[in-house]
Amino acid sequence: MNFGDTLRSGQAGKAVSPQCKQFGESKASELRSVHETTDVWELAAREGVTVRRSDWDGVDRLRLFGTYADGVITLYDAQIPALSETLEIEESLATELVLAHELGHHVLDASELASKPRSPWRKMLSPWGSSAETERAIEEQATHWFALELLGDRLPETARRKLRRGVEDTT
Repeated sequence: MNFGDTLRSGQAGKAVSPQCKQFGESKASELRSVHETTDVWELAAREGVTVRRSDWDGVDRLRLFGTYADGVITLYDAQIPALSETLEIEESLATELVLAHELGHHVLDASELASKPRSPWRKMLSPWGSSAETERAIEEQATHWFALELLGDRLPETARRKLRRGVEDTT
């Protein structure tokens, strides 16, 4: 679950992207309101999420900036400089961006809308049925917009434009 996946998540299609954007942004705003902070590290702590750091440097050309599973976010520190360079931002901000994206996965998983095996929010956003590929694309888009909203103005407009264009170009 990384920004590379998000930028390639065109499977969800043009019709879903606006709903993913609205859903991700609303969940980020809700999280900020509940915890009364914009600090992503503090938000993760208050949500009870464990954040781990790893020096894993990938396999071949695979770039994996972060992952989320079962209440644990892992940030791949050796990979994040590539994101920093691509977006032309400081590594610390790139790290916060990845953390915010992965925190989005946690919030969506913990959402009252996210019931297993087929969450109602995915039904609402996906007119194409229960394709795992489509559901993953939808989740990646929603967490992408979640991260952009959570970081707000701390992320320079040039980086925001690159990230928005990446999602819009794939839909």
